[in-house]
Amino acid sequence: MKNNPDFTGIWKRIVAAIRGFCTKNLVIKVVALLFAILLWGYVLTDLKPYRTKTVTNVATSFEGEAELLAQGLCVRGDRAEILRNVTVQVRTQVTNYAALTANQINATISLRNISEPRVYELPINPTVTSGYGVVQSVSPSVATVEIDTLVRKTVPVTPVITGEVSEGYWADMDNCSITQYIDVEGPKTDIEQVRRAECVIDLSGRTSSIFSTFEVLLYDEEDNVMSSDILVGTTPSATVRIPIYPVKTVEIDAKGSLEGADTLATNHELFDVSVTPETVRLVGEQSVLDTIDSVKLDTINVSGLSELTIVKSEIIIPAGTRLLDEAGKLEDDNTVSVTVDIRESTSERVFEQMAIEVEGLGDGLSATLDVYAVDLHVEGRVSLVSILKRSDIRVLVDVTNLSAGEYDLDLFALIRDEESTVELQTSLFSGDAPVTTVHVTLRPSS
Repeated sequence: MKNNPDFTGIWKRIVAAIRGFCTKNLVIKVVALLFAILLWGYVLTDLKPYRTKTVTNVATSFEGEAELLAQGLCVRGDRAEILRNVTVQVRTQVTNYAALTANQINATISLRNISEPRVYELPINPTVTSGYGVVQSVSPSVATVEIDTLVRKTVPVTPVITGEVSEGYWADMDNCSITQYIDVEGPKTDIEQVRRAECVIDLSGRTSSIFSTFEVLLYDEEDNVMSSDILVGTTPSATVRIPIYPVKTVEIDAKGSLEGADTLATNHELFDVSVTPETVRLVGEQSVLDTIDSVKLDTINVSGLSELTIVKSEIIIPAGTRLLDEAGKLEDDNTVSVTVDIRESTSERVFEQMAIEVEGLGDGLSATLDVYAVDLHVEGRVSLVSILKRSDIRVLVDVTNLSAGEYDLDLFALIRDEESTVELQTSLFSGDAPVTTVHVTLRPSS
């Protein structure tokens, strides 16, 4: 039987060889590594080997578009679709490989030498910034470009007002100005479809006047919104000016507008003055409104009047302000209704120790009162109070249908007749104390 080979010694020799390679002649190995690095640097810097790099998302642009427009022609269609990004392959030196990006490549579509409107298949021409390499290929290599006649058209602008100004402010739409017409320029095929432009003006939250430009939307004859991409040059805009002012609500000073209130008819006085409406809304500059707390009316002469009178009077509108109605429109009619309540003057008389009469005492009964006389105070129109006599007045307590017993009953005064009694104000006193009831004792007669 043969002996199995001994691999242990072989592995030991291999490991020892590797250890010797790594530890022996270390200086020579380091020098060799440095030499290799220097050699590779020489290759890169002096020999400059080339590689091909694929650069994606390279932007494209038109060249010679100004000359095209000068001929009365223009590009029609979605420019973003026409000028799509392309992929370019560039042969560049290794040292420029990492630095080469889409920024160093310019891809153009030349519009020169075009003289009539039609569809063209135009080559895409990429170029690389000097020193970065040479273009090998581009994909896609051509672009489909439609050329149309350049035309200009004047279209009307329709203003659309949305939203409301902040509470306490008012937009003067009667004195606003908005561009009425704009000129649009672009491909004939598209521009001929434009029928009008719309300018949307949002007033929401506004507290100051508007004086600026607003973008417009284009509409075709079927009122479909058209893309602004059809236009050549900048999108037209509308200039809008809308004055916005603060609003203040103030009272109408009707009483201060009266004349002759001290020369009313004899024995008459001014009882009350009211106005409808009681307040008005003024609009104007804030500095002007701050000085106004109320408005007056044209003079109302009440001299010699003796009864309630309703008159019309005009509001004196303070300088620098205007009047608004409840709907927020400028008020054309600044007249208001004024009620002047003039009544006869009142006076008061006191009739002392008026005997209390028992009314409705039943047969076989007698009445005893805890108070037999009171002082009567009468207040009312001078013409009525002044003619009263003691004999015109009775102070009564009513015991109708009451049987024997003790009762606290109301006192009431009857003056001349029921009409006069209702009109006049009366009050009863016992000494200085007001009296409204009297204690009555009813007994059988002896």
